Amino acid sequence: MPIDTNVTITPQNLIDYYKEFVVDVANSNIAWAVTGGSPFSGFDLNYFQGTTNGRPIGITGANVGTAGNLIDASDIYDQVLTETGNYTMIRNLRAIQFVEGGGGNTGSLSTPGIIFDETRKAYMNSTYTQALGSISAGDVVTDNTITATSLETLFNALRAEYESKQVNTVTVQVNICHASCHSSCHGSRGRR
Repeated sequence: MPIDTNVTITPQNLIDYYKEFVVDVANSNIAWAVTGGSPFSGFDLNYFQGTTNGRPIGITGANVGTAGNLIDASDIYDQVLTETGNYTMIRNLRAIQFVEGGGGNTGSLSTPGIIFDETRKAYMNSTYTQALGSISAGDVVTDNTITATSLETLFNALRAEYESKQVNTVTVQVNICHASCHSSCHGSRGRR
């Protein structure tokens, strides 16, 4: 993924390059979202947003400068830092489905206990956004000439920070009745 040093860096190709480092990594392998997949039938989709294709990038080259003009390093740093934070809700989710009750009943869920327990990457709703830790701007600071190496160093640090947030797993357990309640339990109670 190195920057082609024979190409003049423009604001848009700088953002496109950032996208490869952070956005594409965040959006890869999402298993669960509002659209495209959920852990199991009956799982509350309000925990999610978006699709399993991920979150579209929210910045363009216009956010960091105009082609043909000098690009301020602080604009680059501020924009890519904020944008990286916007992906921290794409993270691991441990979804558990637990059957309550003593068992011994007929029905589709007659055995109590855990019947589903998986951890996968999910596009969680915005309440699951996490704060980023301290990210050094490195050489991407005002009055420095920004090099391909300094951009790669910054983008690698942002990717590493995102990846450290992705593994902060949210656990959601859904408890359900021990059988097909209405057909088994409640039906048998009516016959007593």
